[in-house]
Parts: sequence; structure tokens; C-alpha cells
Amino acid sequence: MRVIAIANQKGGCGKTTTSINLAACLSHLQRKTLLIDFDPQGHSTCGLGVVAEKLPYTLYDLICAGEGPRPLLSDVIVELDPCLALLPSYVILSKIEAEYARPQDFEGVLVRSLDLPWLEQQGIEFILIDCPPNLGKLTYSAFESASDVLIPIEPSFFSLHGLAKISETLEQIKIRRIFPVEVHALMTLFDGDNGFAKEVHDNVYKNFQQKLFKTVIHTHSLLKEASAAGQSIVRYAPDSPPCRDYLELAVELLDRIEGTVRTASHSSESEVRMRFGPKRVIGGMMFQYYNRLASRVQIAGDFSGWIPTPMFQRTTDGVWQIVVPITSGHYRYKFIVDGEWQMDPSHPFQMKNNFGSYDSYVELNRIA
Repeated sequence: MRVIAIANQKGGCGKTTTSINLAACLSHLQRKTLLIDFDPQGHSTCGLGVVAEKLPYTLYDLICAGEGPRPLLSDVIVELDPCLALLPSYVILSKIEAEYARPQDFEGVLVRSLDLPWLEQQGIEFILIDCPPNLGKLTYSAFESASDVLIPIEPSFFSLHGLAKISETLEQIKIRRIFPVEVHALMTLFDGDNGFAKEVHDNVYKNFQQKLFKTVIHTHSLLKEASAAGQSIVRYAPDSPPCRDYLELAVELLDRIEGTVRTASHSSESEVRMRFGPKRVIGGMMFQYYNRLASRVQIAGDFSGWIPTPMFQRTTDGVWQIVVPITSGHYRYKFIVDGEWQMDPSHPFQMKNNFGSYDSYVELNRIA
């Protein structure tokens, strides 16, 4: 289980937007994810359409300093879909820091309340923590609980100015930990036509190097519309550019953590290629094709009447992807790579066609 704190002491950097939509995209890829709204503003909660004030319990009830009986974790969690759950919050959470007068009493308050063994039994693979926009007790507690810290950075002078402080804080956290915390940086609210934005991106890369995600979250009005509608971008606009951005981020995060994609220095081209194959996701089947040199990849099969459909290049690492809305049945398919028809090199199942050659073949059983 990975616990990822999403934090930046500066507001307006896309922290909550990233928390909501990264969690939703991990869920879309069928990774069971718990999103913890650890910000007293409760924006992750309302951004997912949950009215915390009407709930019997919130995160505050789980971690408050009172000595009375506390609810079970299962009583506080809100199930949003089969692979996405929320620990909700609202403004009452702001009382927490005052309730724990001594700093040592507050240490580890979040991790003590999470019941990690129970969460593992429920199949939770990722816990994302939406931290407050400051470096107070709540954020420190999130850092103590986290295996990873993701820092969203929008292209502005003030964002660069604040990086030194959060980097210093993380260094202090690392000194006190037995296991190191992994740090990731993400460019958000990016406008590719803005020269200053590119300059900030270059400066961030100098500081973070390979810790900076290749994926960039571009600025887009649909992200604000989705939040106002109380939905993730996956639900609000699944075919939109910002949804593709966050899906790319989710897949790149999985690659980093699980080693799905390795550089040529660690793995041969053929070894990397064999790591990809059809994967069932929410909404259908995700087909993938690995080719660093291809300029255009399409897919055609029984599901499209053998009409070629463009695939999207996730990043510059050579992975092309598409989600086809099929949930059951058996299908023949092929990739078209720069005009050349090819079978899926990452999927061993084949079926002979009417022309004497073979097609790749996938069979899906309907999930009840």
C-alpha cells in the first residue's frame, strides 16, 4: 500500500484538483484508492459532491482529542464507487490543532487512526492525502504517514519561491524517519504557449530532475466545471484533454512505483514491450502498444468494425493507449503502426482469420 501526501504550502497550485482527479484515475484503472480530505476547507469532499455536514461522522470524529467513543473507520469512509472511497472533512477539522496542545501528542495521529491492516484487507492499494495549503501540524502528520509526497507546482514566481521551504521541511522529515519518503513533483496549470511557464518548468526540472513527472497538467476550464459539478474529470468529461492528462499521470505514477516501464539501461526493448497487454479498466478494456519510434499508432478490431481508431501517446516514453468501451465478448484486433498492420506483441493469444494470417484475440467475461 502506498500513502501519498499531496502538498504545497501555497494555495492555487492545483493541489485539491490533483488529489481528486488522480484518485479518480487510479480508480478508473481499477486500483482501489482512498482519498483523505485532510484540509479543513473540505474542498476534496465537496469537489466530489459529498456534503460533509450531513454525514454522521467525518475525519474529525476519527482523530479528535476527546476521550469518548470514536467511530470505526468503516463508519466514516464514504464509498463513491467500487474502487474509490473518501474520508470526508469540513471546517470543524480546523479545531484539531488546538485540541492537541502538546506537539508530541499530535505526532502520528493520522496513521494511528487509519487502521492500515483493515484497509489492506479491503484491498486498498493507494491512499491519497489532500493536505492543507500550509506546513502546519496537519501537513506534518500527513508527511509522517506518507511513503510518498507529491508536490503540485504551478508556473509562477511565487511557486518557485515556496519550493525551498517545502524542500527544507521534507529534509527534516527524512532525518526522523526509518524509511525514506519518495518525493515527486508535478507541473500543473500549465500553458504551453506561455514562455514564462516553460521557463518555470525548466527551473523546476533543474531542482527535481527525474522526480518531476513527465506528465504535465494543462490549464483547462473543464477542471473548474467538474469541481463545481461535484465530479471528477473522469465522470464529468471522460474524453477531454484534462482527463487524458490525469490518466497519463496515473499511469506514470504506477510505472514509477511498480516499475512497469524501465529505461533501456535497466531493461531491453523486448523486455519492456512484453510488460504491456490488454487490461480491464472501469468503462472497458485498455489496449496498450509500446514503440518509441512510432509517429502514429491505431487499433482496429471486431469492436470497431475494423475501422482504425487513433491511440494516444501517453508520454514520450513510447507507450500508446486507448480505452475501448467493451465489457464482455470475444474480439479479434490488430495495431496499425505508421501504416503497418501488426499483432499485439504483448498478448500471446491469436486467432486465424479468413485471409490465412492471424489476429490478436481477447476474450472478456462479464463482471457481475
